[in-house]
Amino acid sequence: MKLEEWHLSESDGVEERQLSAEYLPVLEAHRQDDEPDRIERLRRTYAMAQTLFLLVEGRHLPPRIVVGLNDHKGRLAVTFVDREWQKFAEPFFRLSWRAEGESSENVVSAVMQ
Repeated sequence: MKLEEWHLSESDGVEERQLSAEYLPVLEAHRQDDEPDRIERLRRTYAMAQTLFLLVEGRHLPPRIVVGLNDHKGRLAVTFVDREWQKFAEPFFRLSWRAEGESSENVVSAVMQ
């Protein structure tokens, strides 16, 4: 979904809310097999970003906008579907990473290729 199309839609329908609640991007973390709490931390980060997005924008973060989250030694990498969404949604991930006790400066983002 293009950002422009998202702004034009009137509101979240039941189907959009359900998809948003069920969707999870690919979650990967350094030493995730030895420390499974790292994946839980990524889940919390994504959930917090969704909540912040809902509070600020009044709508759910559309599913599949965020393709993946990767935690490598406290550095969060967020992969977005395109540059427009990257620019628009990255601040929500910076805040949610900060809520996990990490510096918002440790957030980098990229676009899916």
